[in-house]
Amino acid sequence: MSQDSPLLEALNQALAHREHIGLTTVRLNEAPPSSAPDFFSNDYLSLSTDTVLRERFLRQALAAPRLFGSTGSRLATGNSEEYNVLERRLAHFFAAPSALLFHSGYSANDAFFSSVPQKGDVIIYDELTHASCREGFRQSAARGALYRFAHNSVAALEECIRSVLRKHPEITHGKSTVFFSLESLYSMEGDFCPLAEIVQLIEDLVPAGHAHIVVDEAHTSGTCGPNGSGYISLLGLNGRIHTTVHTFGKGWGFHGAVILSSPTVRKYLIHFAKTFIFSTSMPYTDLYALSSCLDIISGERGQELRQTLNRLCRHTHKQLFNALKRVPEGLLSVDNLFATVADSHDSGLCSPIIPIFTPLAKSLADYLVEKGYAAVAITYPVVKRPRVRLTLHVCSTEKDIDSFINALVQWATKQGQDSVPSLVRRVGSDNRFVEAKARL
Repeated sequence: MSQDSPLLEALNQALAHREHIGLTTVRLNEAPPSSAPDFFSNDYLSLSTDTVLRERFLRQALAAPRLFGSTGSRLATGNSEEYNVLERRLAHFFAAPSALLFHSGYSANDAFFSSVPQKGDVIIYDELTHASCREGFRQSAARGALYRFAHNSVAALEECIRSVLRKHPEITHGKSTVFFSLESLYSMEGDFCPLAEIVQLIEDLVPAGHAHIVVDEAHTSGTCGPNGSGYISLLGLNGRIHTTVHTFGKGWGFHGAVILSSPTVRKYLIHFAKTFIFSTSMPYTDLYALSSCLDIISGERGQELRQTLNRLCRHTHKQLFNALKRVPEGLLSVDNLFATVADSHDSGLCSPIIPIFTPLAKSLADYLVEKGYAAVAITYPVVKRPRVRLTLHVCSTEKDIDSFINALVQWATKQGQDSVPSLVRRVGSDNRFVEAKARL
């Protein structure tokens, strides 16, 4: 089986080229470091290690008549009353007409966009829309009419919509639909979508009944809004968003996702979404775990966790701002450090995601790993601008945060007083280059 072949040669060349141009490669042969506090996972409410949640789940699971495999697809033998009860609970919690569970946010987004848009429809999306949505676009009947706009730019979106309506008069004639793919909080930039302004713009420009707004709440589910119901609820936009995806691998501390939409969309997905039709349904353990997560998130303890998270976010933003004054922007920088959504709706909500930009992302990540942190350098092709992404969690203390920030400053100091050589990397197949110069 180890015999050389054209396929193995091609695969090895691709991997070698990736390493040669300085892109991140991983082997996954070892678990990430865990001796230092967690500043890199998506476990915002620290529910994955929460003892109260653990005890609640174990009580429910031990009392249940069935625990393991679901035995098949939901269209075969894999449906159950436990499934239906949980979906009804989720629909009620999120104030949605209906709910449909999926194994992951990726499969949910892919399922929706690969099946729901019809021939003649149009898809408009933020340029930083997640890869799962883009994969759905690629398979969609509307794949020939995809338009992107500059990230979070309401002005760019307006220009895009006006252009689309000119190119596709069937929308204004009532014969097709324009879909909008957005995220509540963008995971790599850590910035919130100006959703209220975008929704108003769409309603002003697109004829009623011919726009379908889809919002991915992956990074805001459980962490904001009434009882943790999310960003859309926080903004009071529930009745104006057509489809929402909530995922359970971040703030919920588990895995899976739910699509919230009209009963018609739900029924259509059941019969046309291949990732739903041909997947074995979730085991009972997952259903009990998600039900337990919902109990915590929607209760008094969930509110306490959200308040703690927001307090730690504000502390981190303040401390980073002061610390980075001592570090030249070319070496370490944070964009829009004090950007919150308070300006738009007076909530004072603060992002738990802070990208720390540096042309030496690999060096910084290696240094942090030596200190016991599970740091990962995020580089092209995941992002164009290299960075290490800081994420905040309820289990962290202000002392933990201050120690981490001190480690950042120590690394910057270790770079020395001399100029750091320019880093020139190819970042695409179109022969473009990005040059980043760091000077201390």
